[in-house]
Amino acid sequence: MAIVSRPDIKNWIETMPEGIFHYKDIMGLRSVLTPELDTALRKVVYDFSHQAKPICESAGRGDGLYRRIDELPEPEDWQNVDATKDFPVVLPFDLRRYVWIDPETHIIVAGSKDSGKTGFLMRAVAMNMLNVNTVFLTNMEGGISQVKRRFDAMNIDIPTPVPFKTWFKIDNFHDFMKEPDTLYVIDYIDVPDSGEFFMIAPALARIQQQLHKLGNCVAAIGLQKKRNSDTAYGGEQTLKKTTLYLAMNKGKLKIVSAKVHTDPKINPTNMQWTFLYDDEGTNFLNITRSYEDEE
Repeated sequence: MAIVSRPDIKNWIETMPEGIFHYKDIMGLRSVLTPELDTALRKVVYDFSHQAKPICESAGRGDGLYRRIDELPEPEDWQNVDATKDFPVVLPFDLRRYVWIDPETHIIVAGSKDSGKTGFLMRAVAMNMLNVNTVFLTNMEGGISQVKRRFDAMNIDIPTPVPFKTWFKIDNFHDFMKEPDTLYVIDYIDVPDSGEFFMIAPALARIQQQLHKLGNCVAAIGLQKKRNSDTAYGGEQTLKKTTLYLAMNKGKLKIVSAKVHTDPKINPTNMQWTFLYDDEGTNFLNITRSYEDEE
């Protein structure tokens, strides 16, 4: 090939792509590929996928899609992990009193429209900003101006300069997860207007994979749900691998699932609280335990 060499292509495959890639996108070549170069590039990638120790494999049906084959890493040294150390995240409603949060896990806040999901997540940002490196990824409908109004409405003083990072992001949130020892708050994972809710579970999987890669991180992730349902759009798949799953309806919060309990004698699953929401939607008032329908 005249433009790039086989070693260049090999290096790109081994270091650059996350997930599935198309061979034409290697090194940004798509826009300059002639028919001859296209054929040559496709053959090189095919060879890399069929050599004795392949570095990639086909991910489609002959349509040019591939995935990188990762090298076998060192085995996990689980015996030397301090399992008594949690991730020091503080949550609204004093939830840490009941729920243990391990590093490299994620929390789901599934909320119906106007239930307080965004308020919960933004309060989590403000409650942790001075103690944990915090990143807020938002696609709030009102944009950054609405973010400012919501934070300003809290009864929590936020210093200047602000001690957490905020980015407006609508998808591929894991791309902005670069720092270890960090709380990532994501409001929220949306889906296209076509309603392709099956896309939510893979998005959660990519976030969870990034948490594991970074180490000592936790993500609190907002999802939308129907009113009076306990699970988000995306269904049961959104429950997989989450350490804490919350459902919010107007005036009520429920622990749907808690993987690890702060007190082994107290199972917080199905615990519920009622609350009032102030006009700005960032403060939870009159928080009260509710024993309705608890089992």
